[in-house]
Amino acid sequence: MDLNKIYEKEKIINSYFRKKYDYQNEEVFNKQVLELLCELSEFAYETKCFKYWKNESQSNPDVTIPEFADCLMITLCFCDLANIDNIEIEEIKEKDMVKLFIETNKLASTLTINLNKEILLKILSYLIALSKLLGYSEDELNHYCLEKMNKTLKMISE
Repeated sequence: MDLNKIYEKEKIINSYFRKKYDYQNEEVFNKQVLELLCELSEFAYETKCFKYWKNESQSNPDVTIPEFADCLMITLCFCDLANIDNIEIEEIKEKDMVKLFIETNKLASTLTINLNKEILLKILSYLIALSKLLGYSEDELNHYCLEKMNKTLKMISE
């Protein structure tokens, strides 16, 4: 997955939103953090990884990848707000999806206190680790993310 290519496109989208919304406003910023937390929860919900009481297989990638893309886009928006130049993720060894989702949520919830590069890159690293555990191909991820971004660009430029 070409995260930096996707990030460059996200910066373009953010430039439109910055004209309309004051990201320095605490209320707007807190709503963005809550949006990320909600999207992470939707993503986790669709994977069904937490349903210990059922032997239910995870949802189809056509359902989970768009939720992943939402999480990725919002996190990249925060990266832009934090003026991160280049996205470099670390390889995460953890193979337990529940632990990855919990750690990602913990980090995301700290963004209202501390919007910094290390936290954001860790969130991205966890998201990529989750995508690998779910077996998403790079082509699938690029396709869904770029498709979602193109829809957003079309919507905001009309």
